[in-house]
Amino acid sequence: MADYVESKLIPDMHAKITMSMEAVRDKIGIGKGFFELFGYDFIVDEEYECWCIEVNTNPCLEFSSPLLEKLIPRMINDALKLTVDQVFPPQKGKS
Repeated sequence: MADYVESKLIPDMHAKITMSMEAVRDKIGIGKGFFELFGYDFIVDEEYECWCIEVNTNPCLEFSSPLLEKLIPRMINDALKLTVDQVFPPQKGKS
């Protein structure tokens, strides 16, 4: 199962996210100085096919499970490192 996740599931999710972003490229704001967080919901059917069921422009960031308590802060931190820190790099010795 781990091999399936790494070799098929994650690449399928990436491909579906890329296709959806390319489909709305002209309708969403893209530019330097701002970013938006999207929430993608996927399901995997009985044949292990991955389906994107919805995309949210205002994803829920609620700590509704122990897993989300770990994942959400990391995701927010990573998003800020990829965006805000690129414009305003953290100063050495300050957090």
